[in-house]
Amino acid sequence: MKRLFSIILLVAAILILSATNPERSDYLEWINHKTIDKSSTLLEKGILTLAGKSIFDAGTTKEDYFIFSIYKTDFSEVGMGKVTSIGIFNHFIPLSGTEE
Repeated sequence: MKRLFSIILLVAAILILSATNPERSDYLEWINHKTIDKSSTLLEKGILTLAGKSIFDAGTTKEDYFIFSIYKTDFSEVGMGKVTSIGIFNHFIPLSGTEE
Protein backbone atom coordinates (compact mmCIF):
# COMPACT_ATOMS: atom_id res chain seq x y z
CA MET A 1 0.00 0.00 0.00
CA LYS A 2 2.82 2.37 0.88
CA ARG A 3 4.60 1.56 -2.38
CA LEU A 4 1.45 2.14 -4.44
CA PHE A 5 0.94 5.54 -2.81
CA SER A 6 4.56 6.48 -3.59
CA ILE A 7 4.14 5.49 -7.24
CA ILE A 8 0.90 7.46 -7.56
CA LEU A 9 2.55 10.48 -5.96
CA LEU A 10 5.54 10.24 -8.32
CA VAL A 11 3.29 9.95 -11.39
CA ALA A 12 1.24 12.94 -10.23
CA ALA A 13 4.39 15.01 -9.71
CA ILE A 14 5.68 14.14 -13.19
CA LEU A 15 2.31 15.03 -14.75
CA ILE A 16 2.21 18.37 -12.93
CA LEU A 17 5.79 19.20 -13.94
CA SER A 18 5.18 18.30 -17.59
CA ALA A 19 1.95 20.31 -17.69
CA THR A 20 3.72 23.38 -16.28
CA ASN A 21 6.81 23.18 -18.52
CA PRO A 22 6.75 26.63 -20.19
CA GLU A 23 6.82 27.00 -23.97
CA ARG A 24 9.45 28.79 -26.06
CA SER A 25 7.07 31.70 -26.72
CA ASP A 26 6.68 32.19 -22.95
CA TYR A 27 10.48 32.33 -22.60
CA LEU A 28 10.84 34.84 -25.43
CA GLU A 29 8.22 37.09 -23.81
CA TRP A 30 9.93 36.77 -20.40
CA ILE A 31 13.45 37.54 -21.65
CA ASN A 32 12.13 40.44 -23.74
CA HIS A 33 10.40 42.03 -20.71
CA LYS A 34 13.46 41.39 -18.53
CA THR A 35 15.71 43.10 -21.08
CA ILE A 36 13.34 46.05 -21.54
CA ASP A 37 13.36 46.57 -17.77
CA LYS A 38 17.19 46.64 -17.79
CA SER A 39 17.43 48.97 -20.80
CA SER A 40 18.80 52.39 -19.98
CA THR A 41 17.76 54.40 -23.02
CA LEU A 42 14.47 55.12 -24.67
CA LEU A 43 15.89 53.97 -28.03
CA GLU A 44 16.81 50.52 -26.63
CA LYS A 45 13.36 50.16 -25.09
CA GLY A 46 11.71 51.14 -28.37
CA ILE A 47 13.72 48.65 -30.43
CA LEU A 48 13.04 45.85 -27.94
CA THR A 49 9.34 46.67 -27.86
CA LEU A 50 9.07 46.51 -31.65
CA ALA A 51 11.43 43.68 -32.55
CA GLY A 52 12.60 42.11 -29.29
CA LYS A 53 10.89 38.74 -29.60
CA SER A 54 12.21 38.10 -33.11
CA ILE A 55 15.71 39.21 -32.06
CA PHE A 56 15.71 36.86 -29.06
CA ASP A 57 14.18 34.04 -31.10
CA ALA A 58 17.18 34.06 -33.44
CA GLY A 59 19.70 33.71 -30.59
CA THR A 60 17.87 31.24 -28.37
CA THR A 61 18.08 27.46 -28.15
CA LYS A 62 15.80 25.21 -26.10
CA GLU A 63 16.59 21.82 -24.57
CA ASP A 64 13.33 20.12 -23.58
CA TYR A 65 13.52 17.51 -20.81
CA PHE A 66 9.74 16.88 -20.57
CA ILE A 67 9.42 18.10 -16.96
CA PHE A 68 11.56 21.23 -17.45
CA SER A 69 13.42 23.06 -20.23
CA ILE A 70 16.77 24.80 -20.43
CA TYR A 71 16.93 27.94 -22.56
CA LYS A 72 20.21 29.44 -23.76
CA THR A 73 20.32 32.89 -25.31
CA ASP A 74 23.68 33.90 -26.81
CA PHE A 75 24.41 37.46 -27.87
CA SER A 76 28.11 37.53 -27.05
CA GLU A 77 28.92 38.42 -30.68
CA VAL A 78 27.06 41.73 -30.34
CA GLY A 79 28.30 42.42 -26.81
CA MET A 80 25.12 41.52 -24.93
CA GLY A 81 26.44 38.35 -23.28
CA LYS A 82 24.88 34.94 -22.63
CA VAL A 83 21.93 33.91 -20.50
CA THR A 84 21.03 30.37 -19.43
CA SER A 85 17.67 29.82 -17.73
CA ILE A 86 15.58 26.89 -16.61
CA GLY A 87 11.84 26.82 -17.26
CA ILE A 88 9.81 24.95 -14.65
CA PHE A 89 6.36 25.41 -13.04
CA ASN A 90 5.54 28.13 -15.65
CA HIS A 91 8.45 30.25 -14.34
CA PHE A 92 11.97 30.96 -15.51
CA ILE A 93 14.99 30.86 -13.24
CA PRO A 94 18.22 32.41 -14.55
CA LEU A 95 21.05 29.94 -13.97
CA SER A 96 23.81 32.09 -15.40
CA GLY A 97 24.17 35.36 -17.19
CA THR A 98 27.14 37.33 -18.36
CA GLU A 99 27.47 40.74 -19.86
CA GLU A 100 30.57 41.69 -21.73
